[in-house]
Amino acid sequence: MIEFTIPIKIDNKISLNSIYKCCHWANRKILAENIHELVQLNLLKQKIPRKIFNNPVCVNFSWNSKLDLDNHGYIAKLIIDGLKNYLIYDDSKKYVVKISHEYWDYPGVKINIKEVPF
Repeated sequence: MIEFTIPIKIDNKISLNSIYKCCHWANRKILAENIHELVQLNLLKQKIPRKIFNNPVCVNFSWNSKLDLDNHGYIAKLIIDGLKNYLIYDDSKKYVVKISHEYWDYPGVKINIKEVPF
């Protein structure tokens, strides 16, 4: 299992509701690039080795925000996309078989990635 945190404040500006409402594709692209870079930088900073899991994985997110859990879907997608070619080959159902969300009382978001044996 690999566990790391990303020091990001989650608010309604990056909630699924805000994306549905009015976010222009160019703004979504910039946000995605920024989150992908933030993920990769924090993996390196926390000395998580660049090694793709051999088997499918389960990804658990622990959020510190006031958003409903289902409103974290967009930011979760961006974080998982940032894991591609670092810890997972891609985010298809062949490689990511479960995603779960919970709250926690610490800064940022905690991500646990657990390999599922075949």
